[in-house]
Amino acid sequence: MSRKLKAGIISVSLSLIVTIVLTSVLLLVIGKNPFVIYATLISEVFGTGYGLGQALFKATPLIICGCGLALCFQASLFNIGAEGQLNIGAFVMSIVAYTFDDMLGIMVMPVAIAAGFGVSALWGFVPAFLKIKRGVSEVITTIMMNFIALALVNYFLIEFLAVKSTVRTEKILENVFIPKLSDISSVFQGSSANMTFFFAIALAVFLYFVFYKTRFGYELRAVGLNPTASRYLGVKTNKVIMWAFLIGAGMTSLVGINFIFGYKGYYEFGFSNNLGFTSIAVTLLARNNPIGIIFTALLFGVLDYGGLAVNTLVPKEIMLVFQALVILSILAVDKIVKIYYLKEN
Repeated sequence: MSRKLKAGIISVSLSLIVTIVLTSVLLLVIGKNPFVIYATLISEVFGTGYGLGQALFKATPLIICGCGLALCFQASLFNIGAEGQLNIGAFVMSIVAYTFDDMLGIMVMPVAIAAGFGVSALWGFVPAFLKIKRGVSEVITTIMMNFIALALVNYFLIEFLAVKSTVRTEKILENVFIPKLSDISSVFQGSSANMTFFFAIALAVFLYFVFYKTRFGYELRAVGLNPTASRYLGVKTNKVIMWAFLIGAGMTSLVGINFIFGYKGYYEFGFSNNLGFTSIAVTLLARNNPIGIIFTALLFGVLDYGGLAVNTLVPKEIMLVFQALVILSILAVDKIVKIYYLKEN
């Protein structure tokens, strides 16, 4: 085991311990027993198939969106426009799906996915173009385009496409739904978890291979480390930046598969619930490593559903505090581990 990997394991382990201690102190301050809260959370999530399924369901879009963001982050492109990109892509995906589901049958799924991917990629083209041609910070452009995307989706949904008195599109036919995990095993009975979870895992593994085993991945990481040196070594940095944004933004739209084809059967405004922003934390905690994203997404999925499970005992916002403390403690502990552990070894 390499020193860096050992340092990473030590960092994550210590940060989780620190987080648990700090959260326990907070719970004691508000007059709650931390052991009861943690025991309830663990039993509700891991003690029942339904709870585990719900945690997997909530982790699935985080893995997918996290992978899309990692593609940009590896090239040091701080794409914080995933919320807008995934919504506009999922919206188009649902329109194509319910418009052609009767005509194309099961084949409507790849057509709808391709359409959603294309629109999200196009949304990522704008900040990439402005960065390459005008040197405009992608942070500014992606923030602004979040508002534009959500406003456009809201306008077209309400004015032309929404089912009466709702903020959702028409529902697709049942025969094009993705099977739920409960169809395979009764253990997950009642949960929303579906086969998209395995697609998300496969996507993360594939992206790991791309990052660390292909020329494109090497160029991507080289541009992220030093774009000037990469340019002198013959890497076409502008091309790498463009492809990173196009594919990364397009990938965020795949979140729609989990909700549209695996759960509700339609696009609903607000379905993402700030998923694009949460995925930033998931990706950064995993240090842009796709395999690491799987585990950080599962952690956030457990905390997300766990917050609902313990809502009768404490406000569910306590789990948001837990998530924030995880992020802060990992950042702090990671710095200390790098200074002392790696230096000593």
